[in-house]
Amino acid sequence: MGKVQKSFNNGWAGAVSRSIDDIIISIKNASGGNIAFGAPVFMTENGAVPFSTDTPQDFSTFLGFAARVADKTPEEYPAPNAVNQEGVWKAGDVMEVLVRGSIAVRTISAGTRGAPVYIRKSDGKLTTSEGSSGSTVLLENVRIRNTRDTYSPCCEVVVNKRNIL
Repeated sequence: MGKVQKSFNNGWAGAVSRSIDDIIISIKNASGGNIAFGAPVFMTENGAVPFSTDTPQDFSTFLGFAARVADKTPEEYPAPNAVNQEGVWKAGDVMEVLVRGSIAVRTISAGTRGAPVYIRKSDGKLTTSEGSSGSTVLLENVRIRNTRDTYSPCCEVVVNKRNIL
């Protein structure tokens, strides 16, 4: 008799995890470099850019999270057996950004369900800890849906509503 799987991982970074009412938009990667799947992105005049530790953005320009899509060509993804399945949107790509819904992200390692999500200004990593005054940016409409555990390289976050219409 077969075994019953008792837990499932949350997917790979940037994987849209629930699709009933998700909103995903297409926008240009306006940064000079790559944007990793699952990374928070911010709006500029020219398109979307990742969080910058040089000139930190605030919540008013938060757009959403870079989403992984199934129809990208295989050479744009790492090898299928790679341990770290990151993948990126290259500079100038028209990328997919989840602006409302649930997505897997790699950088949060702790937290409880429903906890708020912050970006540390020092390194751009996502966290559930507010830190000292002015050291983080609160993503006001983002909460942890499922935490990272031993079975999953990612945790799942939910963007409750669109920030920029």
